[in-house]
Amino acid sequence: MQLESKIYIFILPLFFGIISCSSQKDKAAVKEPEGPVTSVTIVSPATQTFTDFIKLNGNTAFQKKLVVRANITGYIQSLHWKKGDIIKAGALFCTIKTKEQDALKNIDQREPSLRQFQQPIKVVTGATGFLTAVNYTQGDFVNEGDVLATITEPSSLVLMVNVPYEYHQYVYSGRSCEVQLPDGQKIQSSISKGLPVIDSASQTEQFYISLSAKLQLPEGMNLIVRIPLKQKAFAIGLPLEAVQTNETQDQFWVMKMINDSMAIKVPVTVGSQNDSLKEIISGVLINDKIITKGAYGLQDSSLVKIETPGKE
Repeated sequence: MQLESKIYIFILPLFFGIISCSSQKDKAAVKEPEGPVTSVTIVSPATQTFTDFIKLNGNTAFQKKLVVRANITGYIQSLHWKKGDIIKAGALFCTIKTKEQDALKNIDQREPSLRQFQQPIKVVTGATGFLTAVNYTQGDFVNEGDVLATITEPSSLVLMVNVPYEYHQYVYSGRSCEVQLPDGQKIQSSISKGLPVIDSASQTEQFYISLSAKLQLPEGMNLIVRIPLKQKAFAIGLPLEAVQTNETQDQFWVMKMINDSMAIKVPVTVGSQNDSLKEIISGVLINDKIITKGAYGLQDSSLVKIETPGKE
């Protein structure tokens, strides 16, 4: 009995010691989380050619506006055209009956020599276009030379741009340019001509850019004109979503990934920009890993993990 009692006393401490060691190992295996981990996507900078532009405002205008004049004094007998109608060159615009013809209507029509004077005088158009003004209606009295209507030729549509003289070495006849419409459409065109006159108040020169009549743009529309200045080849570019800025847009930065698990805030100097990329002048190297998706609002030295493409 004494031998069995000693054996039990020896086994019990050994059993509790094993349990204690096992519990300490389990506690050591479980680590406290170091902080939240954000899923991100990354991109490497790419070399790109960027172009600096002059951005100017322009207004559409029609250069050719022809008038229809009365060729005799009298009363308008027939006039069926109205503002906005399209009319062709040589078309009958209206007829005018003179005061003399109006007086002869009471004379005996059996006199053959007077019949030739009873026909009203025809007024025909000399241009093709649309009527932007019709100044008289049927029955009105007009004098010889009065402007009856105005015809605008759609093919004469141009874009007028006032260019500061400081850019005269970049803006000249034949210079290519890009015209941006309000709906986002972009048109490649060129400067057709310029006026050798400086506006004394604004010190600007007026240039004309030819536009296709197929665009059917109205007169007086404000458009944006971009004229290239110079190109920068082999510049470092990043997607627009990768570059962040403050409210005043005088500070820019990106979130750079290091050690495949941490994002740090890196100030950058930016330059030109196109539709999808922004030029990075300094702060980023070509082999860096820059965060795009998930970068907004990310704090400096945040823990991140790369999101697998196609995995939600």
